[in-house]
Amino acid sequence: MKKILLGTTAIAAAALYAQSAQAQITVSLGGYTEFFGAYYDDDVPGRTSREFQLESEVVVRADGKADNGLLYGAKIELQNGQTSAVTTDEASVYLSGTWGRIELGDFDGAADTLAIYAPLVGIEQIDGDAYDFMSVNAGGTLFGAQPFFGLVKAPDSGDSTKIMYLTPRFAGIQAGVSYATQNQSEAQSVIALKTTTPSYKDFWEFGANYTGTFAGFSVALGATGSMGSGEDRQFPPFAAPTQLEDFFAWQAGAQLGYAGFKFGGGYIDGDDFGARRNTEAGDATAWHVGASYTAGPFAIGVTYADAEGAKSDFVTYAEDYKTYGGGVAYTVAPGLVLQADLMYIDEEVVNTTSGFRADNEGYVAVVSTRLNF
Repeated sequence: MKKILLGTTAIAAAALYAQSAQAQITVSLGGYTEFFGAYYDDDVPGRTSREFQLESEVVVRADGKADNGLLYGAKIELQNGQTSAVTTDEASVYLSGTWGRIELGDFDGAADTLAIYAPLVGIEQIDGDAYDFMSVNAGGTLFGAQPFFGLVKAPDSGDSTKIMYLTPRFAGIQAGVSYATQNQSEAQSVIALKTTTPSYKDFWEFGANYTGTFAGFSVALGATGSMGSGEDRQFPPFAAPTQLEDFFAWQAGAQLGYAGFKFGGGYIDGDDFGARRNTEAGDATAWHVGASYTAGPFAIGVTYADAEGAKSDFVTYAEDYKTYGGGVAYTVAPGLVLQADLMYIDEEVVNTTSGFRADNEGYVAVVSTRLNF
């Protein structure tokens, strides 16, 4: 009986010690669920005209503080998108202090984190989910309507595995740099065969932005850059190897706000981005402008963008891409938002391998109900 009591006491002591050791780590659960309903019409034959879509994400955070003041933690985003599978969207650990922040894992890099774009409202218009319902046909294969890495974003490494350092914000200015060994198509590969898809390695991103307020005006300015080295790939399999050119891209953007109004835009230039050495297609450029107005729980905005550049397969090239759109959002209750976008798209693309050309023109109207928790 005495041995049992001693054993029970030891177990209880160990449990209390473990709880004490974990006491400074706070674990929180959040995320969102968003339901979309869309009606769309474009020039691609044999497609539906209306569809529903559901997107859900669960975010687990763990944040701690050491006795020496070091802040540390982790974040995991689990997402269920257009397929029934639940996947890890982003996952990372971080360390931070007065010296800045270091983040390690799968997440957006410095170019995406520090960039300033046109103000976006609703389902984010020129960079939103409306494009899930629009496609263009080039050489018999459907590709999404946006140029590679999104229309209003400079080329970046997406959620590929990387390391990133961000400085503290001082006098309104913050800067940062990130590095990924491979671009997002190989983000989860450790020791594995290279894919047959054209790709980049040694993907660097860097930039800085400024935010501040003056006499009731809000100001945001940002500039970022990214670069990557092209790798040899056989595409399609058993064909002659192709190699992407090394590229350098930059973008600059600004926003100005006053009394609920915001105006802004930006320009993107990707020298040799998506260029293959055996084709003439290359360089990605885009510019975008937008305006929004927010009054209490209601917001409305309009945007326009014009772009050209390589698409995500590095074979399809958008020679001309224009999109116009508007969005609205209304916060019904804390965390519950009703949103809508109306987008018009006009695109001309070419398959750089076959020379096949295709045009697509159409519109999409999307309504969503989003619950953030």
